[in-house]
Amino acid sequence: MWSKLATFVKIGNVQAVQCHFRFGIHLGLTVVMLVLAFPARAELPLHTAAEVLALSPEQTRMHREVRLTGVITFAWHAGTTEFTVQDESGAVWLPPILLPANCTVGTKVEIEGRTEMGGFGPIVQAEVVRPLGLGTLPAPRPSTYEELLTAQFQGQRVELTGIVRGQRVNPEFGLGWLALEIATGAGRVTVNVTHEITGHPELLDALVRVRGVNLHSSDAQQQAFLPMINAHTLADVEVLAPANPQPFEQPPVALNQIMRSANPAGAGHRVHVHGTVTVVRPGCSFFLQDETRGLQVFSRESSCPEAGEIVDVVGFPEPGAFSPVLRDADWRPAGKTNFPPPLAVSGADAVKHDGRLITVRALLMALAVADNEIVMTLDDGSLRFRAHVPDADSGRWRVGSELQTTGVCSVEVGDWESLVTHRQPQGFSLLARGPGDIRLLHAATLWTPLRIVWALLAVGLALGVALGVIWAQTRRRLREAARTRAASHAQFEAVINERTRMAREIHDTLAQGFAGISVQLEVLNDRCDALPGDTRQHLNLARELVRSSLDEARRTVWNLRAQTLEENGLAGALDRLGRQLTDGSSIAFTLHVEGAPRALPAEVENNLLRIGQETITNTVRHSGARHIKLSLAFRSDGVRLGVSDDGHGFDPASIHPSRHGGFGLAGLRERAKAMHAQLEINSVPGSATRIEITVPYV
Repeated sequence: MWSKLATFVKIGNVQAVQCHFRFGIHLGLTVVMLVLAFPARAELPLHTAAEVLALSPEQTRMHREVRLTGVITFAWHAGTTEFTVQDESGAVWLPPILLPANCTVGTKVEIEGRTEMGGFGPIVQAEVVRPLGLGTLPAPRPSTYEELLTAQFQGQRVELTGIVRGQRVNPEFGLGWLALEIATGAGRVTVNVTHEITGHPELLDALVRVRGVNLHSSDAQQQAFLPMINAHTLADVEVLAPANPQPFEQPPVALNQIMRSANPAGAGHRVHVHGTVTVVRPGCSFFLQDETRGLQVFSRESSCPEAGEIVDVVGFPEPGAFSPVLRDADWRPAGKTNFPPPLAVSGADAVKHDGRLITVRALLMALAVADNEIVMTLDDGSLRFRAHVPDADSGRWRVGSELQTTGVCSVEVGDWESLVTHRQPQGFSLLARGPGDIRLLHAATLWTPLRIVWALLAVGLALGVALGVIWAQTRRRLREAARTRAASHAQFEAVINERTRMAREIHDTLAQGFAGISVQLEVLNDRCDALPGDTRQHLNLARELVRSSLDEARRTVWNLRAQTLEENGLAGALDRLGRQLTDGSSIAFTLHVEGAPRALPAEVENNLLRIGQETITNTVRHSGARHIKLSLAFRSDGVRLGVSDDGHGFDPASIHPSRHGGFGLAGLRERAKAMHAQLEINSVPGSATRIEITVPYV
């Protein structure tokens, strides 16, 4: 085999050898180029915090390599903990990792890890933390409340000045830390002193400067909503102005002066007030009143004083929705007293006494049940307002009653822009102490507007049901009438068909036979001129009998078969009938049609045709008229047929009804009755005659 291959190489085509040689060269060059290009494609590690923070979310999720050197500015605990590292360009947050034993706040470290996407931006998942010795903490940046919510200050050391409004020890996994609420001009900031586990009530109301790392909370859309500073120890909280250790020893301030007079302790600090508790509300708040006014107090403690108790209160004054309030307040009992007398006012003047105990006379318009209270809607004629009555039974009062309602006035601002523009709140609510604050003046009558409305609705419903029953019965009767009409129509059609068949049979047999006999008799009469007188007389009598029988047969055919209606309609049939009956006489016949002709029920058309035929026939035979005028009017409410002549008339009362239906006045009345029509006969002897029949709703 190898010898054959060697022989093939020796004697092979030189061009094939050159082709294999070129392919090998190209392959080698490609491999060299890929080897040289691969190091150029590798991305370089990130060395500064600014480079990490500048990554987009897509770049961050590629887990870029990080090699960062900086100083630890915050760590929750020693050991496995989350921490922040800051260099000259910025700061990054690192998820929990086991730190070396000698790593703490202020230690300079070298971090090796990869990028991850955090709640507010890129973070670094550390893989190696290498301590480099003691470093220098970056100088804190003075910050405002608004700046703490921006991304530029996230994770950096900041400095904030404010007044301590609250302090508590927050537990975590059996441990705890001191949490301070710092009030600034724009809002509150939570300061976590992570390595301080005891409370410090002496810091309340103190002016402090706090240094720590800004780590605000963010929502699912990475929007900051809660600024938070994490300090290491209490040494990071510098007291600039200590709080008054005996705040209840300060001179009390009148309630109408807490936002008008200069606070002895300074702006933003606590004030001492004294007054009587008028109403206690859910959520550890109560209303306090002195000789000048009333206001709402939000207690720091979970317990509240009782209504009617005199108390001393120390709290932070703040603007409320419409009047000042005291927040983060502490209170002490100072005795018992009677409630201050309520101020009697109208609804329109109540908004001038926000927070004060007032009483208003008004009509009860509505009642609603809420959580552990009754909400009344009242109207005194000038303003509609609500009253909240705790622990009350809604069945004690009836809508429409006049009530004397006592409670603390709570002004409702409504639209803020409207308040600023018109300087007028939307309304107010009364916060009653209990059912005893509601006194019935005049009970509502039984027939209140609401009950009248319900009664009218019930009557209307009953009428609706009755009308519905009547409508259903009427519909049923109409359907029965329709079925009856349909059956009558079918019967009438069957009768018409049978009469048409009989007319056709008479026409084709008897009438044709009489016509043939008449022809033969006429021929015989023409050819037999020399017949004796008696024979001639009998021949003429036979001729007259045949003619009379033929006319009678044709009349019978005409009466049995209404073919002309099918061909010409009612108007055409009447015109044709009138001209046939007056043809060869001196009587002039005219037909006048009013309105647009339309198809009528078959029985109506047939009866009107027979009435016209009978009337014209009688006029031709008996009236001696020279003119016959027939009118047919198609109206929206029915059809009217009129026949008038200028003959010598007759007395309708002297005409006795015929026993044979279809002829004479009796026949006209019978046909009119069958159609539920109105028949009018106007005639007197020696004068003209007019017969008119009106068929309604066809």
